[in-house]
Amino acid sequence: MALTDVNETEIGNSVGVSYLMEKRQLRSLAIKTTLLTLLTFGIYRFWARTRLRNYFWSCVAPDGHPFEYDGKGLEKFLGFLIAVAVLAVYLGILQLLLTFAGMSLFTAVDDTADELQQLAVTYIAFGALLPLIFYAQYRARRYKLSRTRWRGIRFGMDKGAWGYALRGIGFTIVTILTVGILWPLQTFRLEKYKADRTWYGDVKFEQNGKWTMLYPAMKHILLGLLIVIAGGVFAAGGEWARVSDDSFTGGSGTGFGAFVVFVGAFWIYAGFAYYRVHSFRKLTAHKTLGETVTFTSMPRTRSLIGIFIGGGFVAGIVAAVLGFAIGGVLTYLVVKMLGIQELAIFTSGIGFLIYFLALSVLSLLMITEPMIRHFAHNTTIQNAAALVQVKQRDGDDFAEAEGFADALDLGAGF
Repeated sequence: MALTDVNETEIGNSVGVSYLMEKRQLRSLAIKTTLLTLLTFGIYRFWARTRLRNYFWSCVAPDGHPFEYDGKGLEKFLGFLIAVAVLAVYLGILQLLLTFAGMSLFTAVDDTADELQQLAVTYIAFGALLPLIFYAQYRARRYKLSRTRWRGIRFGMDKGAWGYALRGIGFTIVTILTVGILWPLQTFRLEKYKADRTWYGDVKFEQNGKWTMLYPAMKHILLGLLIVIAGGVFAAGGEWARVSDDSFTGGSGTGFGAFVVFVGAFWIYAGFAYYRVHSFRKLTAHKTLGETVTFTSMPRTRSLIGIFIGGGFVAGIVAAVLGFAIGGVLTYLVVKMLGIQELAIFTSGIGFLIYFLALSVLSLLMITEPMIRHFAHNTTIQNAAALVQVKQRDGDDFAEAEGFADALDLGAGF
């Protein structure tokens, strides 16, 4: 359906995205779901993820209308069981093939030959799982869209997980063979494959633009590589001078070169973050819904890196203080005052458990939530009035929900 039957005065309007989060409510929900997950030995995590996603969806409101999420924890749990069963059979077949080749996924490493063999097995196992990784990513996105509504109209995505997996493998090989030079091609083609199969009601999204438009987003990665190369040259020059000249006593070239390499490596790391943010910006700016609705999203790299590093640091420190303080006090009481040394391991374990529990809650509050807020505040929709023409679409059924993404731990939460 083309969104063309709209009054000219409505075309061109731009609406923002409201963010309706209440910190106290989120904090309470995060603590409750984490405790229930802990008490059920991880089983409740499917319901916990559903409740958190439902809450976050309701806090993001384009044009004042919040998203709705109607996924179910039970369907996620059953999907996980299906995925685990399939993976068990798949890995069992892989183990049989490796056994015939004289190798094993579970070989103990005793010498150099075993280390090389185990390294080869690791690469083989990763290569065997790669199709399922791409498959799981596509299915997880399709599932989330099918359970998401806006203004009562559901989103959806066409079938095509195996087509995405084949393209993902092909483009990954191309990227590796070109030493990352064609990474923008992989980014663009895979995003286009997903976007062109995405619907809002009976209206289709489309990813426009060219893959070469993503090259400017790689500038910091390339700059970091140049810095690393320069540092390597300095280090090699200093080492050559030390070896070739017996009177050489400086060694500063080698030390300086090593420092430059370190700076370059950090620059590359930051460059990957810059690439993800700015490629997202560019891809979003070239997406359309129907023929008239467009999008603008301007997240800032520094802000997101600050949230990730700063929030992660504070969350880690606070969680560590809580965990080790409580664990230490319990251990002292049990061992010193009660004299039961056998329980020291148990009380220490409680400390570690509290650490991971606190880290889970704090990461959600100090990393996930600020990032969602940042993206919401920096996103706008152009020509949004045309969306009143959209009609409902049929729902999609899923046998395994996000099961493969959960089983492979691909971060399907948000």
